[in-house]
Amino acid sequence: MVRLTGIGVIQVGVLVAVISLGTATRTQAGLCEANLAPQLEVMLNQPPLDRAYVGFLLQTQAGQGRPPRTLYGYHSDRLFTPASNLKLLTTAAALVYLGSDYRLRTSVYGQPEADGTTDLRLVGRGDPSLSADQLHDLAQQLVAAGVTRVRRLVLDDSYFAGLALNPTWEWEDLQFAYAPAVNSLIFNQNALSLSLTPTRVGQPLQIHWSLDPGNPPRISNDTLTVAAGVTLEPQVVGRSQISGSLHLVGEMTQQDGPLTFELAVLDPAEAFSRAAQRALGQVGIPVGSTVITPVPAPLNQPELARVLSPPLGQLLVPANRDSHNLYAEVLLKTLAMQTTPTRPDQASQAGTDAVKTILGNLGISTTGWVLVDGSGLSRHNLVNPEALVQTLQVMATRPDGAIFRSSLAVAGVSGTLRHRFQGGPLVGRIQAKSGAMTGDVALSGYLQPPDYQPLVFSVMINHAPDSASILRQRIDALLEFIARLSATC
Repeated sequence: MVRLTGIGVIQVGVLVAVISLGTATRTQAGLCEANLAPQLEVMLNQPPLDRAYVGFLLQTQAGQGRPPRTLYGYHSDRLFTPASNLKLLTTAAALVYLGSDYRLRTSVYGQPEADGTTDLRLVGRGDPSLSADQLHDLAQQLVAAGVTRVRRLVLDDSYFAGLALNPTWEWEDLQFAYAPAVNSLIFNQNALSLSLTPTRVGQPLQIHWSLDPGNPPRISNDTLTVAAGVTLEPQVVGRSQISGSLHLVGEMTQQDGPLTFELAVLDPAEAFSRAAQRALGQVGIPVGSTVITPVPAPLNQPELARVLSPPLGQLLVPANRDSHNLYAEVLLKTLAMQTTPTRPDQASQAGTDAVKTILGNLGISTTGWVLVDGSGLSRHNLVNPEALVQTLQVMATRPDGAIFRSSLAVAGVSGTLRHRFQGGPLVGRIQAKSGAMTGDVALSGYLQPPDYQPLVFSVMINHAPDSASILRQRIDALLEFIARLSATC
């Protein structure tokens, strides 16, 4: 999921107003449609939204020959940085073009000799769910195929053409697990955890890795275990993108539990290689030499083993519900490889072109869009609320619409919305995609008011100096107000 904002500055009076507004919507009487737009206009021009760039579109949901009807629009045709709301476009295009049953295949090719000795070529195709269990499955299949020894293991990292890291992602993001390299050989989501635990007072914190980091990076450990009651210095992990070295600072008391940092793997193909060799060793297959190649080659030997990812309908869930950037980027690059007749030079660019084409063919206006990735992590993306609402409307009318909708987070229940709308009238009544990065917050999805027909909405806030939590509260208050709509007025 994309990087969250830091804590901004806001006056206490404004915060009280936002909270009281959200509380009021739970107790006031039903809202007549005629009164909706004027009151929304007032709410969108109150602090803190009055000093931000806001777009909003609210429509009734189309269905059974009934076209959508716009209840309210506010700068809905203007372009915004969508943050993770962009995943709605990527996942919708992937589902429409590839189908819910599409799976990503990881294959091993070779021709064992009479004694079981062989060269192997392991070809990755970007499965973001691949773990040690799948590698062990591959190794067991190789045993069943008669492989006893591998002279040379070639790990083919060529399927996704072009750069593994999007050049428009911010430098500071690249060290963390939410901004990993998106290559063809993915293991453990190209991430690993670093945990810090206290030791004796006056001694540095102890470092633990979740996985074998291979050649451990050089670590400058300037942390300290301190006595209880001491004012603590915050814990920070700094990482060099050139050397991979880590600089750890900060303090913990002996009573503190472990503190974990989720980091991106800087050389994911090498991490995959270590894991593959470990899996082969566990089933008794020794490996002579190992080569990682970014160059494709003809696959003219039998496929001895293969594992498949979960079906695409299931891959949408971590992408949308949990806002996992790696899954969205894999779907984007997979679209590129499946829609481009000749191998593209850059899978990300070919993928964004494919998204525009696929959604445009569904009647969604793509005018003015700027897409540079599939997750929304880049600030170079530009999309308007109309495009998001149109996409949601189209997907709601398709046979695979239920699969798409079920991949979204549910208010007060699951994913990125599990802690929002708690105790209010909208628990379980919103299925939506959230999005946030510094200064930008968005929410787009489906809303079912208790006493009104189903609605589709998109709220996008850009260039706000306030914290993400304050902006989320404001969006939630707007939607709780809308939920008071009554069909009996």
